[in-house]
Amino acid sequence: MALRALPILAAALTVYLAVRLAAELGGGRFAQWLCGVTTMLLPAYLLLGNTLTTSSFEPFFWTLAIFIAIRIVRSRASDAPLLWAALGIVVALGAYAKYSMLLPIVGIGAGLLSTSERRALRSPLPLYACGLALLALSPNLAWQAAHGWPFIEVLRGDAAHRPALAAGFALEYRAWIVNAGSFAAEQLLYTNPVAVPIWIAGLIAPFRIAALRDVRFVAIAYAVVFFIAIALGAKGYYVIGFYAALLAIGAVAIEHAALYLRVAAFAIVALVGVAAMPLSLPVLPVDGLIAYTQVLRLTGRGGAEPRLIQPVFAEEFGWQRLTHDVAAVYFSLPTDVRARTAVYADTYGDAGALDFYGPTYGLPAVISSQNNYYLWGTHGYDGRSLIAIGATRIALLRRYYRSVVLVRTSTEPYKWIVEGPAPIYLCRDPIAPLSEVWPHLRWYGA
Repeated sequence: MALRALPILAAALTVYLAVRLAAELGGGRFAQWLCGVTTMLLPAYLLLGNTLTTSSFEPFFWTLAIFIAIRIVRSRASDAPLLWAALGIVVALGAYAKYSMLLPIVGIGAGLLSTSERRALRSPLPLYACGLALLALSPNLAWQAAHGWPFIEVLRGDAAHRPALAAGFALEYRAWIVNAGSFAAEQLLYTNPVAVPIWIAGLIAPFRIAALRDVRFVAIAYAVVFFIAIALGAKGYYVIGFYAALLAIGAVAIEHAALYLRVAAFAIVALVGVAAMPLSLPVLPVDGLIAYTQVLRLTGRGGAEPRLIQPVFAEEFGWQRLTHDVAAVYFSLPTDVRARTAVYADTYGDAGALDFYGPTYGLPAVISSQNNYYLWGTHGYDGRSLIAIGATRIALLRRYYRSVVLVRTSTEPYKWIVEGPAPIYLCRDPIAPLSEVWPHLRWYGA
């Protein structure tokens, strides 16, 4: 609960900021309610608000940055120094969660330069804000530099590792054109298709409504970031931080529509948002969710077995079972062999789970060659005996070990959508000490 409290707070504050932004733009009670309810029920925001990930804070920090940028444009010159300083601090804090925080800033800058609001940039204050952000972020940048900028390798690894889900479909592709189409389509999925007209209205309204003319830069910023993301082969959720602000602008625009249209928009968004909520929040027991998705014809079609199809939920299962199975292999070894046997997981997910549950089963600290686990090293193991979990590095392990034997497989039915059974190997007779092999096993990526 303590870990979930952080994304819950970020999600709640995002809704609050969206409502405040609607009011800042002149929206009345209807606009604020429409914006607040739509933002609260946005599928991507519900999901991130329940799960602590590096993306969980993007909607909050992006919305806050856009809110401050709008205040800079609309406020008195005497307020500018404080607002620019606040923007610099927000950028630094957002970047500590994820460097994608730079995307909305690039977009905002391009949007301001493209409109008459560029006057906000005609002072040294933006440079001071950049300096403040860099100063606050300098410890992290220094760490990156000292370790060879692993962040860059993470991006490369993320782009190269895009497996399809077990259901037979994929959301991200290596082919640029195919990925661009998927990226665009995912925006409908992540923002609730019936809410799409509202945020599209947020893109159009600043060019049609005089009172919103000074926020044209936000629509331009979104377009710039959208096309940058496509050019970089980004995943669909990489731009979701923009939607709270666009919903606020769109809600203000829709407030001027006829009463029946406003009522219909609010009712449809609320009803569909609540109906879709079980796909983003664990409000149903897992078997109840499977039955619900079967009713919606999302699983169990054509006589196939109904499955848990929410990937984030699926990732919550099987970890203790995996630890139990690894412990069974570990304690089957002779005592003298077990004392020098390392437990190696090929992903940080498996490694983290084994480190969390492992002490209960008597397992030693786990080693892994992915991301920070690689930097934490081999814990002094020489590698003569290695229990390896997972299949992503097995080809490399076979290159460096003369004996690699599959000894057990850990299976979790609820995890079907994201990955299959986890193989557990016993590796012996290495061609070199683990300290020499270790750099060849390293991989950075998601």
